[in-house]
Amino acid sequence: MTSNTLAETAVDRFQDRIPASLYEVAWQYSLYDWYNAATSADLDWDLAPEHLAYLTPRAKSGLFGEPDSLITVYADLSDPQNPQLGTAETTDEAVEITTLTEAGRYQVGHSYPEGKTSSMTDYSITTHKGADAHHIAGLRDDAWGTNNIQDRFTDWAQSEYAEEVRKSAEPDEAAILEGLATLGDDDTAMDELADSFLRLVDSEDDEIEALITVRVKPPGATEYKYPGEVPVLNDVMRAKKADRLTSISVENAEGEATGYVSDTVEAVTGGSPGLFGMFGKKQREHFADLDTEGQSAWRNRPLSFDVAAAVAVAGSVFDDFYQPLGSSRRLYVLPYLATRGSETDPETFERFYREVFTELQSADTGEDGTLNETVTELFDSVRSAYSTDSDSSSELSLGTSSSLNYSTVRIAVVYQVTGNPDRVFFDTLDGVFRPLELEDAHNTVLCGMPFDSNGIFEGNPSPESSWLLGEPSNLTRLILYGVYFRRTTEPTRSSRQANETPGAGAADDSRFSPVKTLLTDGKLSAATLLENYLHQLVQDQREQFDDDGEYIAFPKRSVVEQYIQLRALTDAGFLDSSQTLSFETTPMIDEYDSRDDRLAQFLESHAALDGDPQRAVFILGGLVGRITAYQDYEDISSTLVRRYPVDYLTKQTVQEVTKEVLQMNNSYAEAEDSRSYQTLNRYTDRLPDLMLSATLNDWSLTEAELQWLYSLGIAYGLSDTSLDTDDEQSSEQPLAADDN
Repeated sequence: MTSNTLAETAVDRFQDRIPASLYEVAWQYSLYDWYNAATSADLDWDLAPEHLAYLTPRAKSGLFGEPDSLITVYADLSDPQNPQLGTAETTDEAVEITTLTEAGRYQVGHSYPEGKTSSMTDYSITTHKGADAHHIAGLRDDAWGTNNIQDRFTDWAQSEYAEEVRKSAEPDEAAILEGLATLGDDDTAMDELADSFLRLVDSEDDEIEALITVRVKPPGATEYKYPGEVPVLNDVMRAKKADRLTSISVENAEGEATGYVSDTVEAVTGGSPGLFGMFGKKQREHFADLDTEGQSAWRNRPLSFDVAAAVAVAGSVFDDFYQPLGSSRRLYVLPYLATRGSETDPETFERFYREVFTELQSADTGEDGTLNETVTELFDSVRSAYSTDSDSSSELSLGTSSSLNYSTVRIAVVYQVTGNPDRVFFDTLDGVFRPLELEDAHNTVLCGMPFDSNGIFEGNPSPESSWLLGEPSNLTRLILYGVYFRRTTEPTRSSRQANETPGAGAADDSRFSPVKTLLTDGKLSAATLLENYLHQLVQDQREQFDDDGEYIAFPKRSVVEQYIQLRALTDAGFLDSSQTLSFETTPMIDEYDSRDDRLAQFLESHAALDGDPQRAVFILGGLVGRITAYQDYEDISSTLVRRYPVDYLTKQTVQEVTKEVLQMNNSYAEAEDSRSYQTLNRYTDRLPDLMLSATLNDWSLTEAELQWLYSLGIAYGLSDTSLDTDDEQSSEQPLAADDN
């Protein structure tokens, strides 16, 4: 068949609704996998989609190219009345030992059971075994002696599944199964087969890991065929695998019902293994009142057998689409067509397969891999398709000319922690649009005040010092990977020094708890975020105290990154501030008469600085920052940020700190001819009334709110050195330790 005809076949198997669960995504991926096989140069015969769905051509890909990795028995069934062992192509024996190649992965027709035990036999006549030659020859006579060259004839070909298929098969096809079974009953033939194999090895103790298969010469044929090329052998494989979906770990898990994915009334099963370790038949806790006995197990999640088979092998397909994140964590990025079958044409299917599916599938993971770059390009294409500001066409592709409409593309995201058992921390069918919205909000903040011309943070910290400060930034992938929040948060104030890091997917996994909330349509708690921000700042500052470098020991860059993040989350509507300060802002002007005017505008434009307590703490921080900058300029090592670090400030200490800071400012004004009492009056004129006359018991600020506003004030004060005024050393450009 031509590729267009094959694409039509695949589209005909699309569901006539937009995918609404990971099961539909798995079904769609099984069609891309079939199309990949059907259009491959390695598949030069018609392999039915219902057969390919049950095969696992890459289940033992580690054997590709390995010496002695394929054991092939030859069965001459050309004369149905006289089946006999054949002669191998490379030896004079009935069996040969060669190399399993990637090109031959479809020919061998292998179907491997998920979670296979050592004694379990594979669904297909091709089976995998790692054992000594004595075992593989079929000479072991206990219950564990399965998966050998003899039981392909004595067991597999004589199974109830082979008998079931034989009864309904065409005569020539039935003769193949009958011939294999007849050879299995011939003790002389089986003994000769074992001897033939042992003549090819040095010793019965030789350890061999290989696929064991049988090539047959069908009735009336002159050439041998591998199992994957023989439909009746695939039919037996399919029947055997379908049975296991109803009988393993559940009883009678088959019934007549509407398929969960197919949406048609047909035979269904509730015994599929599930996806990513979720909803497997052995994990009953995921289903309320799951009945694994009697006649109703199939009611819990009825899947047609074809869909159940696709789900069973989806893991091996999905494994090409994840980014390893360390600590047994995986983030799966699964793009799919969010279209109905009736709305999908073969050209769209083929373009998506070529430009999205195969590009991502073939990308390499790891530090030097191309996966991250490919994922970013995919996100860019989706972003452009939905951009209201872009003049570019939505018909984009990953670096090639295309007419694929990316507005039909969605991206499922699954965060899995592997282990025993595997578990999913979160999953979503639309894992990109909220990160894209957050990215847009983040970049909008960076393009406006106070990062624009004459803004307090214009180029300070340097945009080159952090990807969170450079604009415009492609942040979607970093948001999905958890790096966006990992950069700014820590779960505890001592987590970097703790003996054990927070467990992957645990409640204190500050890297992915926000991502989970974001992707599952929730809002992040601003109160929790502030606490984690403070944990980060405290650890940053402690590390800088231990570093005798030339920079000011304060994490200004971290504070500014957190400030941007809070504003972006607020503007995107993803922050819940009901239990803490509001972080909404009003537009700030970009022209100021003085530093005092700039400070006034900053205070007025931030809802978090509306109240007197908030302003008092922020201005105290600003004054600490300005005096610290002066001390650094004068090479005074005992700076105020060292004396009053972030976690020193509490309701109990704040007024004491204020008095000491004001006194120090006065002392410098008296001692230095270049300074006066008016030098920092934008801070000192406001601070006494706000702070020293305050009744702290009336303050509702939490410790996290107080300390973070203090930190923001310090960052502001350290940056308050522009507007061409010279009320203090204007040439001084103090750098915090993380600015460069």
